[in-house]
Amino acid sequence: MLYYISIQKKIYLTHPAGVYNLPMKKFQEKITWIDITDPSKADIEEIKKIHQFHPIILDELLQVSARSRVENYDDYLFLTYHLPVYDPIQKTSLRTEIDFLITKDTVITVRYGDIEPLDAFEGHLNSSAEFREQVLGKSSLILTHNLLQSIIAFSLRQLRHIEENISVISREIFKGNEQKLLARISYVKRDVFDYRLISRPQEILLSSLRSVGPDFWGKQAAIYLDDLIGDNLKTQQLIENYLEVVEALESTNAQLLNAKTNRVMQNFTVLAFLTFPLVLFTSIYDVAARTAEFWVGFGSTLLATILIIILFKRRDLIA
Repeated sequence: MLYYISIQKKIYLTHPAGVYNLPMKKFQEKITWIDITDPSKADIEEIKKIHQFHPIILDELLQVSARSRVENYDDYLFLTYHLPVYDPIQKTSLRTEIDFLITKDTVITVRYGDIEPLDAFEGHLNSSAEFREQVLGKSSLILTHNLLQSIIAFSLRQLRHIEENISVISREIFKGNEQKLLARISYVKRDVFDYRLISRPQEILLSSLRSVGPDFWGKQAAIYLDDLIGDNLKTQQLIENYLEVVEALESTNAQLLNAKTNRVMQNFTVLAFLTFPLVLFTSIYDVAARTAEFWVGFGSTLLATILIIILFKRRDLIA
């Protein structure tokens, strides 16, 4: 049984092997889930008293890791998972880390800040006794599968803003806003690349977990871990599709912008050609600016220029 004792707004959690003297969240039936946010050295020391995790592994929990990985020890697994989370201020996806320490009867998650899928998972455990029994009443494999499944589903939902931005660009691309869309396409493309950079290594991670999982949990783990690989594959396929679409939109927008630029340059070239006789005539007769002959000549040249402009416009040589 799990007992909560509130002292000075701290939560002290009991455990068969001792007491967790730190503010963390714990859910316990047959299987125990412990969720730690922004771990301190004191937190790590408390975990060290209860579980025989390697000191180097525990020290790594004090800071984020640069890479995703799975490490298999005799009686536990260490898993570092990265997921992309969209930042509306920077307008791109940023890397967020969740570390897993998994034994046969306990799953410890360590995160660095609030993470929506874990908060939602916790809320579901609190609101549904049936769900709590389902994920905590069997094995740490079931709990790990459900946690990772929630994280992958969240990653899939994170693609919605990319899809919405691509839809907006697709609707606007032929409305003559090429210069404005250039910046928007650049932001979306950077977001797609950042998301892809974060999420693709998780494919290797889940494959590695699939390799070691049956040895740790038994043969029944294979179907659960294959399911996670399949769910992640949907995310990878979508992000690859979005990358192709945004690159096609970028190419189309560049062609439209280039055509518009060429049109402007053509207009300037034609106008320069049309005004050249007027400029030449004015330069020649500048000294005679007060004579009637000058103004007659000037008027004739101006009239000829106007007639040429009208002729060019009718033949669609200038806009």
